Formats: sequence, C-alpha cells, structure tokens
Amino acid sequence: MKYSEMKSIEPRLRFKTVGGLIVETTGQTQFVESRKVFVHEVKILEGVGEGNKYLHNLDSAEKL
Repeated sequence: MKYSEMKSIEPRLRFKTVGGLIVETTGQTQFVESRKVFVHEVKILEGVGEGNKYLHNLDSAEKL
C-alpha cells in the first residue's frame, strides 16, 4: 500500500518505523509539494521521545 499517495489516513493505526519506533497515526495528513507525496502525523508510543508527534512517510514503515 502506498501511504504517500493517500490524502487521508485513519487515526490509531500502529506502525514500526525503520528506526524501530512504535508509532500511531493521529489522522492528520499534509501534502509535501516539493516531493508530491502525502505524509502523516504520528505519535511515538514507547521509548525515546514517547508522546512526541512528527510527520512521517509511512511507505517505509511496517504496519502492525
């Protein structure tokens, strides 16, 4: 699935990033014009940075 082509995403979906972080989607999405991709806001659920939110291209993450 190409998350970078999705204009929206459901909140509370869990993923494991390439760096090993467990994150959860918040439902917020932003389009990056220079790359022509959608990125989705995620919240770090455990470990370093727990509770922090950031925008992530979920194509590189593993859905849990």
